[in-house]
Amino acid sequence: HYLPEAHTDFILAVIGEEFGFIGVLVMIVLFYWMVRRCFDIGRTALQLDRTFAGLVAKGMGIWIGWQTFINMGVNLGLLPTKGLTLPLVSYGGSGILMNCVALAIVLRIDYENRVLMRGGKV
Repeated sequence: HYLPEAHTDFILAVIGEEFGFIGVLVMIVLFYWMVRRCFDIGRTALQLDRTFAGLVAKGMGIWIGWQTFINMGVNLGLLPTKGLTLPLVSYGGSGILMNCVALAIVLRIDYENRVLMRGGKV
């Protein structure tokens, strides 16, 4: 065990150690896709005149993206240790619970967008 709290704050370093550059690159691409998808869902909600839902979805994307950015900066040694987990990857009771709740809200907004686009009622 070379890293303190490797399963929480420094999980990206462990992923890099185990899977190399390709593993870290895959993680970055997956987080980019997730944040981009949150923004797309928010944009769709705003186009459907669902302002609050659109801003919530975009806010969740900003939250997850910013937390990911800070965690990756800490793992690269560019930022001081903050104690923020890598969303949906790091071990942490309340952190992972809140990330799951946030994504559940975004998925519900996406579901309601799809129902409204098909002419249904929410």
